[in-house]
Amino acid sequence: MQIKKKTLSRAEWYSDTQRTYRHIYHNDEYFEGGIGLISFVGLEAPNTVQSKDHTLCIADNGYHWLELAPKDSHVVLTAMFDRENNLFQCYFDITKRNDVAPDGDASFLDAFLDVVVTGDESPVVLDLDELSLALSEGVITQKEHDMYMAESHRLINALNKNRGAFYALLKNYFNLF
Repeated sequence: MQIKKKTLSRAEWYSDTQRTYRHIYHNDEYFEGGIGLISFVGLEAPNTVQSKDHTLCIADNGYHWLELAPKDSHVVLTAMFDRENNLFQCYFDITKRNDVAPDGDASFLDAFLDVVVTGDESPVVLDLDELSLALSEGVITQKEHDMYMAESHRLINALNKNRGAFYALLKNYFNLF
């Protein structure tokens, strides 16, 4: 087990023939960092995940992933939009570090823990078992473990208090592209 470096373009998941990717550096009163947009155009089959009660399509042709990597943060967000550009899921990677280039492209060190919120459902913390294993194997320190847990709780509290405004802001960022 090791901390993995990932990219805002998610090039480690999909080949260039299956999606387009654009990015910008953005700075406003709510956000500073890299924003990327992945548009799926050549997937042979939809990419689905199992949620609580049903199978959820997270990527298909015509879908978009808005990627936000805040500067000096421990979170990267993937906001998922369907063919009609409706936001249907937010997936937060808790990160050890975000590296944001001046042009907005970014990479990050994924710290195992994730928070996901679909529609109006309550946010859910994922991969607590992976975080615990990373701690027991010495991949992360107790201090890092506690910081990642605190970050996930901060996110959940913020989402529970301001979800509507947050979703509206994401739609504005989506429209930058």
